[in-house]
Amino acid sequence: ALAVRLAAERRTRLDPALFVRGRAAVARGDVKGMIEADLAFHRALYQASDNPLIEQSALLHWHHIRRAMGETLQTSALREPVWDEHEAIAQAVAEGDAERAEQIMRGHNDRASRHLDHGLQARSGRADETVTATLNSVVR
Repeated sequence: ALAVRLAAERRTRLDPALFVRGRAAVARGDVKGMIEADLAFHRALYQASDNPLIEQSALLHWHHIRRAMGETLQTSALREPVWDEHEAIAQAVAEGDAERAEQIMRGHNDRASRHLDHGLQARSGRADETVTATLNSVVR
């Protein structure tokens, strides 16, 4: 949320290729491609914040997030809607609407966290507490 707020203050325009890449991975059903595109989008936001500590801190958790995403994206209903959310975040950032960008990002993070947690529970019968704790620390 802080990254999008700072990026919005700078009215940063993200590369449209990020969204093309993400939606193409969804269309192909390419889970690895979806994860890579998602990470590229979030990294672009971290970098747009112009605060290197945000990216450094967040990337420490992406190893675990990638594993959880790999499991849940196998059958996820969020594959396409996540890119609608990404585009809405990017639009608010480009317009300089820090409040809206932060609000959309918080909702995006909450939905993703709940979805990943639910997907892990469904696959294993219980949530992996380490992964859930990591996800919650990243998205808050």
